[in-house]
Amino acid sequence: ETDIAQHFLDTALISLPKNTTSVILEPGEKEKNIESLQKIWKHLLDIDADRKSLLINLGGGVIGDIGGFAASTYKRGIDFINIPTTVLAQVDESVGGKTGFDFADIKNPIGTFDQPNAVIIDVMTLKTLPDREFVSGFAEIIKHGIIKDKNYFDKVTSKKPLDFSEDELIDIIRKSCEIKAAIVEKDEKESGERKLLNFGHTIGHAIEAVCLTTDKPLLHGEAVSIGIVVESQLSHSRGLLTKEEVEIIISSMENVGLPTTFPDFEIDRLIEKMKSDKKNTNGEINFTLLKQIGEGVINQVISEKDIRKTLSEL
Repeated sequence: ETDIAQHFLDTALISLPKNTTSVILEPGEKEKNIESLQKIWKHLLDIDADRKSLLINLGGGVIGDIGGFAASTYKRGIDFINIPTTVLAQVDESVGGKTGFDFADIKNPIGTFDQPNAVIIDVMTLKTLPDREFVSGFAEIIKHGIIKDKNYFDKVTSKKPLDFSEDELIDIIRKSCEIKAAIVEKDEKESGERKLLNFGHTIGHAIEAVCLTTDKPLLHGEAVSIGIVVESQLSHSRGLLTKEEVEIIISSMENVGLPTTFPDFEIDRLIEKMKSDKKNTNGEINFTLLKQIGEGVINQVISEKDIRKTLSEL
């Protein structure tokens, strides 16, 4: 990304072979498209990159997603390394081997599973993040606690994100990576337990996709935060999560500084996006919900009627 290139590209190039070249993309989710992919592929062809070449993805989640996809498809797959530079990318996108890009106004409908050779995380890169981006990344951190570890949830919601010290931040990022890696290790291709990581995302991706078509797009973590609230309420409606725990989740997200209510647009548009979610089968809308804070439950099919009811109430 242009922003990251200004801060870190020259430093990175010093450590790399002299024949290293770079491709720079504009920042933002709107760049995660097939045109950007073509730009990367064309550059790789122009420099005669072969199957022993290494692609390094230096940037946020968009760079990791699209760079990973380019690497996994160029000449049927070349090695790549992720150097994530945002909170969101460090705890989520860079771990797990999912790559992809947005298409037809849908989030990540096309992609591959391809593990990076390495992930290098340096919290120094977070100093250049706007506050809004920094806070947004905590939605995924909080999600890890919600689905797997109540004590971790309590820890990461105990302060405002910007109030954590550098050492605390390193511990938090490491723990989030450990939680996600342990889940992925058991289920790389998302046939079972990896679906836990989708909590907050069925609604969240739909909200994010619809907002991207407006003049007020939400960041991924902001959309996921709203998704966490809605899907917590769906969990309660299902008789899984207590009302008290829903309130704890909502107040925790608010205290962290994340949004908990969604913009006023037609519920039909959200339902349409949810129906096109790649995680669904046979047209049924499939959710990961919560039994309690610290314990998620996968494969919960919710009817369109019940989804509409919950969205209308919220």
